[in-house]
Amino acid sequence: MALKPATNPDVEAATIELSLDGRIVTAKDGVSLYDVIASTGNIVPAMCYHYTFDPFGSCGVCLVMVEGKKAPVRSCTAKATAGMVVRTEGDDLFQARKKAVEKHLSVHPLDCPVCDADGHCELQDMAFQHQVTTLANAKQKLIPEDTRSLVLDFNMNRCIACGECINVCKDVLMIDALQFMKKDGFTQVVAKGDVALSCEFCGDCLAVCPVGAITNKYSKYLYKPWQLKKTTTTCNYCGDGCQMYIETKDNEVVRVTSPLSWKNKWGDRAETAKGHGGICVRGRFGFQSVAGTARLRQPRVRRDGNLVETPWLETIHTVVERLAAIKAQHGPEAIGGLITARCSNEELYLFQKFMRAAIGTNQLDSSARYGHLNFVHAVQHALGIGRMMNDWEDITKAKTILLVGTNITETNPLTAVRVKEAIRVYKSQVIVVDSAQTNIATLASHPMLVAPGTEGLFIQGLVKSVLEQDLVDEEATSKHPQAFTALKQAASRVPLDVIAAHTGVPVEQIHQAAAIFAEAPRAIILCGEGIVRRTGGYRHVLNLVDLAWITGKLGRPGCGVNTITEEPNEQGAADMGALPECFPGQARFDDAGAREKFEKAWGAALPAAGSGASLMEMLKRCRSGHIKALYVIGENPLATLPSSVGVRAALENLELLICQDPFLTETAQLAHIVLPACTYAEKDGTFTNLEGKVLRIRQTMDPIGESLPDWHIMTAIANGLGYELPYESAQDIQNEIMKLLPGYYNLGQPRKISPKSESYLANGYAAEVRNRYRSDLKRKPASGGTARRSFTLLMGQVLYHSGKLSTQASGLIKILPNTGRLHMNARDLEQMGLGEGARVRVTSPKGSLELGVQADLTVLPGSCFFPEHFNEPQVKDLMPVEVDADTGVPYFKLAEVTIEKL
Repeated sequence: MALKPATNPDVEAATIELSLDGRIVTAKDGVSLYDVIASTGNIVPAMCYHYTFDPFGSCGVCLVMVEGKKAPVRSCTAKATAGMVVRTEGDDLFQARKKAVEKHLSVHPLDCPVCDADGHCELQDMAFQHQVTTLANAKQKLIPEDTRSLVLDFNMNRCIACGECINVCKDVLMIDALQFMKKDGFTQVVAKGDVALSCEFCGDCLAVCPVGAITNKYSKYLYKPWQLKKTTTTCNYCGDGCQMYIETKDNEVVRVTSPLSWKNKWGDRAETAKGHGGICVRGRFGFQSVAGTARLRQPRVRRDGNLVETPWLETIHTVVERLAAIKAQHGPEAIGGLITARCSNEELYLFQKFMRAAIGTNQLDSSARYGHLNFVHAVQHALGIGRMMNDWEDITKAKTILLVGTNITETNPLTAVRVKEAIRVYKSQVIVVDSAQTNIATLASHPMLVAPGTEGLFIQGLVKSVLEQDLVDEEATSKHPQAFTALKQAASRVPLDVIAAHTGVPVEQIHQAAAIFAEAPRAIILCGEGIVRRTGGYRHVLNLVDLAWITGKLGRPGCGVNTITEEPNEQGAADMGALPECFPGQARFDDAGAREKFEKAWGAALPAAGSGASLMEMLKRCRSGHIKALYVIGENPLATLPSSVGVRAALENLELLICQDPFLTETAQLAHIVLPACTYAEKDGTFTNLEGKVLRIRQTMDPIGESLPDWHIMTAIANGLGYELPYESAQDIQNEIMKLLPGYYNLGQPRKISPKSESYLANGYAAEVRNRYRSDLKRKPASGGTARRSFTLLMGQVLYHSGKLSTQASGLIKILPNTGRLHMNARDLEQMGLGEGARVRVTSPKGSLELGVQADLTVLPGSCFFPEHFNEPQVKDLMPVEVDADTGVPYFKLAEVTIEKL
């Protein structure tokens, strides 16, 4: 295999010179000759090549002449050497390439009229380019189509054995689900073991296929490429912010593709550190929710106990009239609002402006409250920044990556690909701390399986170990000796052997992980739901900051503390001020200067500092009757929060519940007024991804039914209430944000940030750190035998779903339906005498329910798991709820339960 330009940032290949078509060019010794040619702008035809993975050399089209060689050589697998003399053009080369194309065509079915790749086929293009008009010895392979996979069909009659699908799967994604197999007299691409393909279903194999050998079941035979309108936008499923193309025909989404394709095969491998252009299964196959039958198409108003379809004009009049009446009778503090982080930046900004300026209340919140705000508040408090410190390129080129409490390959698959590239290309050491046997743990150099719920405790162990092993960066700690002394005293309260006993990781392994992280020149921390959504999440993030500080990883290039987000715009929700603590730009709501700035900009007196309420406090005020009206945009607290929170009682106690959503959610079913909103595919705006990049979303189709963009509806209500919002487009709102937050819209590039820990470490750190390292460890109750045993129940995300949105996509439900079963380790099932599908009773202090069980290799013994995306059965109602005293984040993803066989 030829080496790619990006091998290791610590090892630089020698620079050489060679002659290319009579011109002297420079290159790196040993890299692919094809890459050298392409870097000059001269594109040699090639069908098996793609810059994202290593050369394969199967198609025989990228032929060039090299002095000293009698026959043409394949430039992709040839290595550049000093003094090499290369010729890329000439009739001899044209004829040789034409012969290679004819060879592929001779066994290729000429079924272009029914092939989905017709008009978008590299073999078609090559045949035209090389003037192939007749085939003397054409023959058919007559291989039956393989339709066993859930989402992809394999037509091996069309396959040219280029290997691109196999290589992108193995070399880039590190999944390795495909292989060549000699079958029925021909080399074919099949799933490993020649069974039905069952993998992550990212579809990158489909994307790079240069012919129609791999096809999408969901769009097969529905289109010709030239019939489709292709719109570039940003995926709505997670915080990675992947760019994708929504392709529509007659206002219907036909398919979703991505920048990764055989058409973008020319580039520099170093660029893949910033992303290879692929998307995940949710983005590619979860598009049906956009125009599904469950979409709301007209406003509804409750009359005589029923939600009745009502014209927009009458509905808006009703909303305005009832909100105005409640405000007049009870004051603005009788109204609250909640918005989803799946809305655009412009809508999140407008929501908080609407609540604060039009209504006059600071009782507002967003779905970022479910965990991301733990990270935002922690790094804002400690470092003066409000988002993750690094971008994808930093992650890819890190020497060491510490992943804590994140099943990243399932929650954020494309950020995970950057970690995989760090492992494969940059030889990074990856430490995975998790309570499940995750995919990324199998790839990591140092997997650390910890007991469920002890991920935060393990962080304390790493800090303790760095101190004990004297791996401290003296330059960083000597600037704040009092803070460093206070940290050492605090950490001394929890002995490492106690941490080892509770986490299940031996002291020696904790020491090893700490040394690897501390000694790495470029070290990245990535934490996920196992930290920010579990008890003590805010404190745990601050402990990660401690770890970065004492090892000299704060502010050093290529180092930092980071998190990942589930919804696409959780970072935007914090940045746009869709929370009671902050204004847009994360300026504190009690900051006098910020208040003056926004009062002047909005032309309205703002609610008093300290009058705000976040999600959990708002629900409490709804139950007590202090809040009379709740405006809910895209959120579904009734389906998200456990019943012990009392969401139903809170909502049923309201005089007015307004739900604005693309779907009639469980919360909307209780509403007095339901307003149909557009999805991201039907409106313009921006998302801010987890890196801090501001990314465009573009309208790809007309709104479904009479649905409207969220910003449009809010503008109409505000105008009706007498607070004029003169916006006619999302761009108008964006222009206002740009004036108030200069530099925020640096589209496509994360804004540069510089962590500043001086004030944090100098002011009150000693008192604060003492509380963060207190030892409050509790042992799990002893097992009660095989009939009734104690387990740790976890709820979390899975690859094929995101929140409750993906359950509206028939394609994703087909891939992973709700089995209603509890995931358990096979050993526990055997010990309890439980077969697949057996019924058990699960009991927690909050209740009991019966459900089936299934074996899951990722679940550790003594624990069990249920996907949080499903509410049937209502496993979430077994969860105790704890609210973080510092951030108001509710924790409800872990419970101690007993399980008994029925």
